[in-house]
Amino acid sequence: MSWGVEHQQKRKDILELMDIASRIMKANPNHVNEVSRSHNDCWMEQIYSIQRCNFCDLSPDCPTREEQEWQEYLTKNNIIVEKNS
Repeated sequence: MSWGVEHQQKRKDILELMDIASRIMKANPNHVNEVSRSHNDCWMEQIYSIQRCNFCDLSPDCPTREEQEWQEYLTKNNIIVEKNS
């Protein structure tokens, strides 16, 4: 998988992720079937126990990215959200 990635840092990141995945699967081959949902709905955190946004382009409904886009929209449009108690 990593041989096709030309950017050196991305290649290193993918190799690291593959290493983490192989260690997890070696420890528990049923990990993917047994894993519980992460508290923030991040699939990366759910499967690998880490949150790496640089791989999240695979998930169109990434909660971290959605929140970031929402905050950017609020800032761009000068909108302030007030919470009612």
